[in-house]
Amino acid sequence: MKILLIRPNSQVPSAAPPMGLMCLAAYLRHYGKHQIEIFDGRNLEASWGDIAQTIKSSQAEAIGITSFSMEQKEAHTIAKIAKEINPRRPVVLGGPYATSQPDDAIRDRNIDYVVIGEGERSGLKLFNTLANGGDISQINEIVYRRNGNVIHTGEIDYIIDLDELPFPAWDLIDFESYFQRKGGKRKTFNQHQMKQRVWQVITTRGCPYRCLYCHNLFGKMIRKRSVENVMGELRQLKDERGIEEIEIIDDIFNLDLDRAKEILRRIIAEKLDLKFCFPNGLRSDRFDEELLDLMKEAGVYRLVFAIETGSPRVQKLIQKNVKLEVAQRNIELAAKRGFSIGGFFMMGFPTETEEEVMQTIKFALKSKMVTATFFVVTPFPGTELHKLALDLGFDLPKEYEHYQKVSLNVSKVPTARLEKLRQYALRKFYLDPRRILRYIKTTPWRDRFWQKLYILIMATLFKYEK
Repeated sequence: MKILLIRPNSQVPSAAPPMGLMCLAAYLRHYGKHQIEIFDGRNLEASWGDIAQTIKSSQAEAIGITSFSMEQKEAHTIAKIAKEINPRRPVVLGGPYATSQPDDAIRDRNIDYVVIGEGERSGLKLFNTLANGGDISQINEIVYRRNGNVIHTGEIDYIIDLDELPFPAWDLIDFESYFQRKGGKRKTFNQHQMKQRVWQVITTRGCPYRCLYCHNLFGKMIRKRSVENVMGELRQLKDERGIEEIEIIDDIFNLDLDRAKEILRRIIAEKLDLKFCFPNGLRSDRFDEELLDLMKEAGVYRLVFAIETGSPRVQKLIQKNVKLEVAQRNIELAAKRGFSIGGFFMMGFPTETEEEVMQTIKFALKSKMVTATFFVVTPFPGTELHKLALDLGFDLPKEYEHYQKVSLNVSKVPTARLEKLRQYALRKFYLDPRRILRYIKTTPWRDRFWQKLYILIMATLFKYEK
């Protein structure tokens, strides 16, 4: 079957390679012999006309769309365009939005099937069935309509042995375009990259922690690729694609310390001579000094710690349960070794007070981090946080357009005050001369230096959103 996979253009600021679509395409091609095209609208900053023309010119027999929750409008627009061009061609939706809000998605008559979860196995079975006939109801992880009723098939069947997955289908995208910054979108998750040729690698899926704000795309169980499998991908990216830097974007790379250390030892032993960063956030209380030393020797230069809140009560409320004293100590240990250190923080959780928001700000200011992102809490549908906010009586919308400003305030802090606290946090954090010096010493800053300086000034002194 010929299948066209599409990622929409949207307000999401990063146009890093579409890892989900490349993994799905590789699986469909390897196990199902399907012919796949990928159209990355975000990378191309495609207009609706561009997308319509791509669908018209494609000989695809099915259309697949992926989207984040904040891209749901774009996903539905693409489905509408696809059906206007060919009403008989099936349209399939997958990704975070499909997984968290399948009933909302399938109400759109332009969408025929919704695939929830990680999607490779169920996607293969679905496209095989569409090509050859069969019973859709026997496929796990599918939502569809039958006789006017919405049907949910079996539970998510996660892939336990991740070595079953072929390496992502790098050949189906314009590989070189992801090293060229055009327009307003960056091509990496890390805004402070060291090298030009940066690529993303995922070594695990899932996370055993039960943080209330998190989507459950890959499940609450960590699954790991073998060390040899990971090393094989790193070697191919370097030797065949000329990659110089790797962004490891696992949910929690350092949960299994022994495995993390073994990967780092192999990188050192094989002298890969790559740079590494962890822009997706690491578990801040799952470190020891040996891990940090191995990271340094292996070429890791940037660590991001996902702290979220400096309030012990809110840590328990959101089930993050970071040991804050241990986290602060590990940040200190990393700073002594000269890492560039970033942090993720959130403010505005349900029942959170201004005093507790200030605890978060004080944690960030006390730390040796050189960058920090202060997000405003957004109770996305499909998360436990969304359920908690509903239980507390909030009238929640089904879609949100931004996560760095107040879309809906579910805390005890007045909205205007919450916005001022975020601006205060940015000013106090970034206008510290000692932090500026640490940033210059540890963090690649020559790439787009003046643009970054402009954004920093606007974000700290005014209400600039980027």
